[in-house]
Amino acid sequence: MRGRLFLSSVIAISAAIAAVTPAAASPTSQTSQSSWATDANKVCVVWLAKAKKEFGSPVTPAQLYRFAIKAKTLESQERAVLMQIPGRTEAGTAALAAVKVDIAEVGSAITAWKQGKPALFVQILKRYLNDGRAKSAFAVAGANQCG
Repeated sequence: MRGRLFLSSVIAISAAIAAVTPAAASPTSQTSQSSWATDANKVCVVWLAKAKKEFGSPVTPAQLYRFAIKAKTLESQERAVLMQIPGRTEAGTAALAAVKVDIAEVGSAITAWKQGKPALFVQILKRYLNDGRAKSAFAVAGANQCG
């Protein structure tokens, strides 16, 4: 039981950090940023604020499940808005593909929970929370506020 509580706490802390930490990628000057990246950064600042408001500090498996549902919904909605920005660069397209992978990963975690596999749920959710694919891809695209 103590191990589960510890693991849940680690995941909760990771989730909170991922939800509130701005991208730490190297800054890109505004003059060298594509218009897509500039617009994407504006969108992501809004969605980051929504995420901060929506997510608490989940510590129980049931709270982590609710977190996963909210995360999947918010990431899907944010991606939909980012897809509408015109003038997307190749790097922007790659970043949106990385977000799609993240959304699918959260979906897999949710499926594991629904199938009564809490250990697999935690494993998949932890992988989602700790990978930096989307953040790195957005940094390459010049959209450092995203990911």
